[in-house]
Order: sequence, then C-alpha cells, then structure tokens
Amino acid sequence: MKIKEKTISSNRITFPIMFVIFSIILEMINFLYIGFRSSKGNIMILPSYFLFDLGIMLMIAGLIYVVQNKHAVQALFYLFLSIQVLLNVINSTMYSVFGDILSFDLFALGGEATTAIEADFIDWGGLVLNFSVFAIMITLGVCMQVYNKKTITIKNFSFPVVVLAVFILCQSAGLGMFQISKSTLSSASTSDTEIQTSDEYLWENFQFKIDSFKKFGVYGFYVKSIINLISGDDIDEYQTEHYIEYIDDGYKPGDSSAPLYGDNLIVILCESLDWYAIDPYNTPTLYSMASGNDSVVFTEYYSRNRTNNSEGIVLNGNMPRNVSLEDAFDNGNKFEYALPHVFKAANDGKDTVASYFHQNTSNFYGRDKTHDEGLGFDNLYFIDSYTGEQERGKWGQWISDLDFTKNLMDQFIPDSERFLTFFATMSTHGPYTYDNPYLAEYYPEYDENFELFSEWLTNETDFILPETEIALDHLKHYKAGAMDLDRTVANLLTELEKRGKADNTSILLFSDHNAYYYNMCYNMKGVDKSDYSNTYVHNVPLILYSPHLTEKTGGFEVDTFCNTYDVLPTLCDLFGLPSNTNLYHGYSIFSDEIENSFFSSNLNGMFADGIFSMNISDVTVLNDDVTDEDIEKFRENANKFYRKQEYLEDIYKFGINGTRALA
Repeated sequence: MKIKEKTISSNRITFPIMFVIFSIILEMINFLYIGFRSSKGNIMILPSYFLFDLGIMLMIAGLIYVVQNKHAVQALFYLFLSIQVLLNVINSTMYSVFGDILSFDLFALGGEATTAIEADFIDWGGLVLNFSVFAIMITLGVCMQVYNKKTITIKNFSFPVVVLAVFILCQSAGLGMFQISKSTLSSASTSDTEIQTSDEYLWENFQFKIDSFKKFGVYGFYVKSIINLISGDDIDEYQTEHYIEYIDDGYKPGDSSAPLYGDNLIVILCESLDWYAIDPYNTPTLYSMASGNDSVVFTEYYSRNRTNNSEGIVLNGNMPRNVSLEDAFDNGNKFEYALPHVFKAANDGKDTVASYFHQNTSNFYGRDKTHDEGLGFDNLYFIDSYTGEQERGKWGQWISDLDFTKNLMDQFIPDSERFLTFFATMSTHGPYTYDNPYLAEYYPEYDENFELFSEWLTNETDFILPETEIALDHLKHYKAGAMDLDRTVANLLTELEKRGKADNTSILLFSDHNAYYYNMCYNMKGVDKSDYSNTYVHNVPLILYSPHLTEKTGGFEVDTFCNTYDVLPTLCDLFGLPSNTNLYHGYSIFSDEIENSFFSSNLNGMFADGIFSMNISDVTVLNDDVTDEDIEKFRENANKFYRKQEYLEDIYKFGINGTRALA
C-alpha cells in the first residue's frame, strides 16, 4: 500500500509564526513610543486585555497559513504588517498633535478631516522607528524565502485535511482567547457606575477611545470597531415612546422678561482663537472687548473640539458620539431645539431671519444639507456667494474675513426687524508658514508694533514669547489672521451703528479650540506637550459684547468654569428662548446649575473645574482646592453626561422627535 505523503517548505509554517511575533513587537513599539501608562501610572508595553489582540493575530496567522500560493502567503504577511505599521504612524502622529487616535468616525468626515493636516504634523520619529522595524521584518522575510530551504514531509494524512485542521485550530484558538478575554472583563457593581468602572461596558461602547485602545490593543480596537459599525440594532415601540416622552419632558418655554429678549444676535466662531491672539496694539477692538468694555468676558471658558463639533455643539446644544448631524438629518431628525429654530420661535411677532456664513465650500462637513432644513437657517452663504475680487488659493490662502463679510454685509446685517447671524471665520485657521496675500497689509503693521507687543506680552501676561526665528514667524502669521478678525469685528460695529442696529444687537465671540499648529498653544503657555492633563492649554476666549446687557452694570468678567456645551443654554437664558434641558448637555452660565458644568472632548479626555480624567475613575487633580466631594461630583456629572449621550445616540440614529411646540 502506497503511503500518502507531501513535502512542503517550512516557510508555510514560519511565515504565520513570524507574523504573530512581528505583530506583537509592533504593538509593543507603538505602546512604548506613544508612552501609554496604566491607571496606576505604570508604563504599558501591551494592552491590558492582550488576549483580544493575540486571538485576532492567531486567526490572521491561520489565514496566512491556509493560502496555497507562496507569493500570496508573502503578500498577506506584508499586507497585514504594513497596515499595522501605518496605523502606528498615524496614531503616534495624531496622539502627538491632538491627543487622539484614528477611529472610524473620522472616516465619516472624509476629506474634511485631512485637509487641515500639514507635513509638519507628521511624527517623523514614530515614522522612522516603525518603518525601520518594518524594513528589518521585510529583510528577515526575504531571507527566509531565499535561504530557508528546509522542508516538512507530511505522511499518512491527506494534505488538505492537515491544512484545514491547522486553520480550524488557529481560528478556534483565536476565538477561544476572545471568549476568555470577554469573560475576564471587569463589570460594574451597580448600573449607576457602569460607565466609569465596567470594562464590559467599554468593550461594547468604546465610550473612551484612548482607554479602549490601551485596554484592547490595535487589533482588538479596530476589529471590534468594525463589528460595532456593521452590526445592526433597533428599538421597539415602547422605547420609542419613552424617548418621545423624554424629549417632551425637557421642554422649557421662552421668557419674554429675559434681558435680551427680542434683540439681534451675531455669533462668531473664531477659528483657533487663543487669548494671546488678542493684544492692545495689533487687535485693539478685540482687546477692548476682552477688557470688559460693554462686554461680558468669560475668563474660565474651555473648548477642545474639532471645529465642526464646536459649531455643532453651540448650534444644537449637544453632540452625539457616533452619529453625525448629517446622518441624523437623513434619519429624520428635525433639530427643533437648535439655535436658529428657538431664536425664530421667540420672535414676539417680529420678522426674524437666521443666516449662516462660512467662506468654505457649501458641502464642507455637509453643511449644505444640515444647516437649512435641519438646524433651521433661512439663508446659507458660502464661498460661491462671494463676489469680491479676492480668489481663494491653496489650502490656508483664505479670502480675508474682512473682505468676505464686507462683500455680504447686506445679508450679514439684514433689514429685517430681528436677525440671527452665525459666522465661522477662517483667517486665523492656519497653517502659519507662508504669507497670505490677502493679509499682506497686516505683516508690516505687526512688525512695527512688535517691540510694544513683545514688551506687553512679557511684562503684562503669563504668555511666553517664542525665541526661535521659525516660531516667531509662525506667531506673526497667526497674529495677522487675528488682526483681520479684529478689523472684521470693528467693521461690523461700524455697520451696526450706521444701520441703526447697534443698541439692540449683541455679538458673541467664541473659540472652537486653541491654536494647535506647530504646538503654538503649548509653547506660548509654557505647557509641556506630554502634559495632556493640563487643561490650561484649552482655556480660550468667550466674549459677549452687549451694550444692552451691560448698560446698567458696565462690562464685567465671569470666572466660573464653563465650556462649549454651556454656550447655547446661556444664549437661551439671556435671550429668553425656548429650550430643552434633556437635549442640551450644558447649563446657563448665569444659573446655579453651572456648578455642574462638565466637558467631554470629542478628541480625548474629559474635565471640569480643577479635574481631568480619561475614563471617569482615574482622575488628575489640577489644583489644591479640589476636595473629595468635588471628585465625587465630577464622577456623578460624568456619568450623567454619558447617559444622556446614550439617549442622544438613539434619538439621532432612529430619527425620534418630540411633540411639544417650541413657542
């Protein structure tokens, strides 16, 4: 009887084994290079639940093994390793710039999320390290293929049966590790603490992105993300009715006795505006406002969001974690409690117009879809509405905000009895590496003022003037953008006076985030980039210029901790607008509830007054005034915030609206 046998290259086994080993090495390099630490402060070299990672590695190794063609084996081997290397480089870059990592919600942003990326952002150290290790792996793989001539002879078994058995073994082992890891996930003792203490909850929801990545690793994180993305769910009629009742219960009617009821409002999202952008010599109008002249200045306002999120939070009062406003609109949401809707609802019989302005393209972040029929703006004005002489050039060569608003001033300050104008600026966006011809007039003026400005910055503020020539050049280009914003606001004040609307129009200026390009905010504020818990870098301007509000009291400062989520409730309070406390995540800054102000960044981390955390449980205390009671209150507010966000996810996902009328 002839004995069954087959001789194969030992590389059929070697390459799958090498894949697992190399994947573990790349994971360790990534964790060490980024500098991940456990909740106890220990250096992490592998994820907490490493078996999730290892299980997926084994399943991929089984896939590589089962492939018959030797070239296909190598292709799969290098493909999966190259994906991991690429993720390492992207994540080290994003973490160094934003404190964030790549996730599938960023893919939904498409080109919008990548246009702001500059070559200077790239973490070249991480890139060189990862690709050097990858080059070594490629070399070893090639050497194995060329010089390893060892063979393995399989006797007495059908070769396909052996291959299938090994494949099944790898998949079973991988799935087994998955199940073992799931069984060891920590759980909460009560439902009230589930969000902050349960790794079971974290695995299902990925509520805290960095914490999820640190615990489940690159393969665990991204594979589970894909599973969450493609897995469908639904809610029943009872849940739908519960959400409708929840929305209706949050209704709060308008108040005609509010101090600014019936007034006009201009809201200006000031791109990347930081406090050091404002000084008495280069930006005198903004400086006058920031000094409290006819203004309320919120000195403890914090924001750390992508621009589209900051805008969405101020306009809509909330921001879901995984459902975009565009998708929510497609799902049937009416956004009845968005700022344009509630502003027009409190019109007291006046003809009211709400208009939106942004000198980008209309489809940037889907604004052409969400902002009119969705959020409730009557008019949208983008770059195609501009008829001036300037022409937008390459990324960063923006039309000046001054020229853009001048060109559309009749729309910016309409003839209607009452108006809401929302304007998202661009001049201060950056990058700050080259001259913008439309800001050319400001560069020599800045140079003339530099000695006075630098003396003021050094002696009158806590900010640090850059020492290197390149950093000073970045600051110059940034300040030129701020000067353009200053002249834009000055021109608005002139036009309001000319058109007879100065006495009953307020201007709210808020920053979406700090000036993060080239680590400017860290260097100017003297904060080490690795000190991710230092929230000082996220303290940015929020100013309400309102002669009507301050005519009796004069301008004043508010030093209460507040954040982006608190802006819309505050506007509702001041202008007597209807609102919905169950849909808004923040509180009016002038209410007693503002002591519960809690900020969750869509980038990374959460914080309140004097407290920072990545996962609710592990907190960093930022000053000596924080008590144990403050920490407990922080955790309570955090759990409340994320519970409400869970509701919002379903409300947006399933197109649920309330039944109560606005007015």
